Amino acid sequence: MDTVVLPAGWERHAATTATLFDPLGPSLAWWGTAALLLVAAVGLSERRPRLSLALALCATPILAISANGLLDDAYIQFRYAANLAGGLGPVFNAGERIEGASGGAWIGAIAVVSAVSGRDAAVCGRLLSVAAACLSSFAAAAFGGALAGPRGAARAAILWAAVPTTALYAATGLEASAFALALWLIAASVVRDRCGPAAAAGALAASLRPEGAVLLAGAALLWRYLGRSGRAALIGAAAGTVIMAASRLAFYGLPVPRSAIVKGVTASAGLDAGLRYLARVAFEWWPLAPALLFDRSRKLTVPILAAAPWVALVVLRGGDWMPGGRYFLPVLVILVAGAAIVPSSRMASWILVGSLIWSLLLMMPLPESGDFSRRLPAGWAWRSMAEHRAQARWWEALGVWVRASAPADAYLASGPSGALPYGARLRTFDMYGLCSPVKQESGWEAGHRLWGLREAVEAGADWIYPGRELLMVRSPDAVLPAADVRSSDPLADYTPVTIVHAPEYRLDFLRDTIWVRREHLPTAPAPAAVPRGR
Repeated sequence: MDTVVLPAGWERHAATTATLFDPLGPSLAWWGTAALLLVAAVGLSERRPRLSLALALCATPILAISANGLLDDAYIQFRYAANLAGGLGPVFNAGERIEGASGGAWIGAIAVVSAVSGRDAAVCGRLLSVAAACLSSFAAAAFGGALAGPRGAARAAILWAAVPTTALYAATGLEASAFALALWLIAASVVRDRCGPAAAAGALAASLRPEGAVLLAGAALLWRYLGRSGRAALIGAAAGTVIMAASRLAFYGLPVPRSAIVKGVTASAGLDAGLRYLARVAFEWWPLAPALLFDRSRKLTVPILAAAPWVALVVLRGGDWMPGGRYFLPVLVILVAGAAIVPSSRMASWILVGSLIWSLLLMMPLPESGDFSRRLPAGWAWRSMAEHRAQARWWEALGVWVRASAPADAYLASGPSGALPYGARLRTFDMYGLCSPVKQESGWEAGHRLWGLREAVEAGADWIYPGRELLMVRSPDAVLPAADVRSSDPLADYTPVTIVHAPEYRLDFLRDTIWVRREHLPTAPAPAAVPRGR
């Protein structure tokens, strides 16, 4: 069989994680509701700050649903969590102790919720990250309230709810929302001089993201300038870092995730890519920058200096391929904190209004019919995430088709190793080298410069999905080219199987290709229905 035509409605039926929020209605309606709430919150921030705060807190989950963020990498964490909940341990493949996901304690949290609730790990991860985003808005408000009273609390909640990064990552299921929550808890605990909560928040931050160690080192250099609660947060972060490093070393044989080594060292993209990443972040966050000029009390000096080494490292290693500047979350927290406590009411209002207008403009759901190389401000951030959501949705649906078509003991190899392997439930070789040992290099984007096609073939992969150089559909009549393989030699023993798919969304895949060993070719189309449960 050289061509497979998927049944009508297959993608909506099979990609249950990616389509989780689809029944709630169009993104534009949710964006409009959030915009009305945030505009009202700004109007009431001076006269009725507590009501303003309540409106901003309500807007956080609404804008998250509008953004409907989803990335292929999140499914890697979901797979680790699902295996952990199923008793196999935090692994990508049963019996292979390689840490290809950097979520740390977040993966454990998803696994616990999945095991207790009996729900799919991916669904639990997406809902849990929305909850963390809502809590981070509460924590931001607690910080603003401690330093600038009810008005500061309202400003902090409005700014944090509206900023694109918060909304883009709120529903992805990645640890970004939880890490932001930990950072805001540190900030709120320090300004309130609560040593116990500060230490606990520091430990939480260190357990969620590997950059906690770099931030810890930057803060340690400023020990003499830290207050009692600041030092408590630093001690908690140090304890969390040591515990996580020891746990990783005992289980995986490395004190840091392999993904951090691959993206930060082995496959780093270099300074040019890092500067471009920094420019994209500045494009999204620039209305917040004036707040730093009004930090007359120098409250932000210490956190800025502590975050500087991490910013430099991110730029030098090439940044990231994901939208929203998630690697600069500590900087974003500092910017929002500064804007929330600006002493001048006139300047505070200008920053608040300007940031809100710019953020809502970037998050407006205005999908284009094709060309994502155009970066117009209106809908810029929303479209960036929409492209990734379309990829994840298709790959999850394609993975479910593979599960229905391939033998249960088939060995899958994939470039994008999140949604496709998660949907397929097969042992998988990760050709990008995060979850599998890959040494060969083939220049690519930040974090994905390894390419183990030949190594996957040598490992005995039965089904191979390169998934490279995929272009989004430009018009209803266009089709995606077959994934680029660079050379036909490694796939001499494989037959390309074309997957044809009727478009179900404005941004959709129409045609794709998987290479299958001739003795493993599917003999019949996938069934029209598969169980929705995982």
